[in-house]
Amino acid sequence: MNSPQFASEPKPPNRLHAWSYVAVQTVILGLLIFLNASFGFDVKKFVLIGRVFEWLGILGVLASAASLRRSLTAVPLPKTKGKLSTNGLYRFVRHPMYTSVLLLVLGIALLSGNLVKYVLALSLVMLFYFKSVYEEKYLVEKYSDYKAYAEKIPSFIPFM
Repeated sequence: MNSPQFASEPKPPNRLHAWSYVAVQTVILGLLIFLNASFGFDVKKFVLIGRVFEWLGILGVLASAASLRRSLTAVPLPKTKGKLSTNGLYRFVRHPMYTSVLLLVLGIALLSGNLVKYVLALSLVMLFYFKSVYEEKYLVEKYSDYKAYAEKIPSFIPFM
């Protein structure tokens, strides 16, 4: 799915709604990092790929933050004085921060062997999808060239 759904005009931002995405995201990430359940399976065969995903995720988060600079915000609303970033990883995907966090989380889940963490990782994928749809309503409103950018650049996975 390359282009966002721009069917309706966005309403004025609801900060509570925007922050609720951040709150749910924080809970899921906290559980993924700190949950220590003992059921699951042996992860020896996933150690290399899990570590690669973790490092790609960490590097992606840092690169995304560097591209956004002062436009970086936790809430899915553009900053008043923010600028549209289309450089760095934003040349390949519209939401590289989300993609990077998902890679990191996938690495954590793979290394844990914990089925609950796999479910949490999947729930984060769904949350980021809905968060990005919400965010893009406001990005289109704020940046006149966002719609054209969104039609060319995929949401999360490069070249798809």
